[in-house]
Formats: sequence, structure tokens, C-alpha cells
Amino acid sequence: MNEPLLRTAARRLAALLHRAAYALWARYPAQPPAGPRPPCITVKVDGPLHVRDRGWQGGAMYGDIAPGARDALLALMADGYSVVARSQRTDQTAVAAWLEQHGVPAVADDGEPRAYWTDTTRVLCTPRALTSPFEVTPYGYSHHDWATTTAHIRATVNRPSRP
Repeated sequence: MNEPLLRTAARRLAALLHRAAYALWARYPAQPPAGPRPPCITVKVDGPLHVRDRGWQGGAMYGDIAPGARDALLALMADGYSVVARSQRTDQTAVAAWLEQHGVPAVADDGEPRAYWTDTTRVLCTPRALTSPFEVTPYGYSHHDWATTTAHIRATVNRPSRP
């Protein structure tokens, strides 16, 4: 097969694969819920929440929550922010149970189609990247401690309107 013909075939195949992958990935609801939605903060589990001081351990949730994380999450939710804890672990129920064990109300993702999380009373534990104006990660935004991170969130993310 000559090279120009191979490139053309590869481009067509890539476009078809892209459309098929997007069709499988895009599980957003047809209509967003009515009314305003609270600003959502996404927090990576490993680093900002879970200090893996004994390594990966097969994805097990062990040990204490990161210093200041519990109080920061509870304060953000009390101020009207919704919080998503994102992890690639296969068992999100274990992540939610670990957060609950450390005093943070949490729920595992049930797979319901959603583009964002609006509940300000509990943390959603999910592997999905939901719409969020701010993500706390051990890379990207330089998370060092929760007091600084919380102050930065409040200064940069639109504050929710309180009733």
C-alpha cells in the first residue's frame, strides 16, 4: 500500500474511532437540573486526602486522612461548595467508607449520568472527571497544606450564594 493512501485510511479510521469513543464516554444527562448549582471542588484522593505512606497496597484505603483535610472539606461544604473526591481505584465504596470513618460524609458514585455534583452535604467518590472549576492535586495546583488551599479556593472560585 502506498504511503498517501495509508495516511488517508489512518485519518478516516482515527475519526471513526474518536466518534465511537466519544459516544461511549459522553454519559451526561440530556438536560441539566434547573436552578443554580454550587461551585464544585474536585480533590484527588491520593496526596491531598490519603497519605500513602505505605505505598499503593493494591489500592487499599488505609491510615489517617491528610492533616487538615477533614476540617477543610467540612468547612467548604458548610459554605455551600460541593466536593468530589476523584480516584482511579476500582472500589469507590471503599473510598467513601474510608472518608466516613474519618468523619467526612461521603457516597460512592452510582454510575448515574451526571456532568457535575451538586450535593453540598456529602462528598462524591468517583473515578470520573466531572465539571469543576478547581481541582486539588499533588501536581497542577501546588497543594501544600489545607489552610492555604482552602484560602486559595475561596479567593479564586465564585462563592456560592447563601440562602
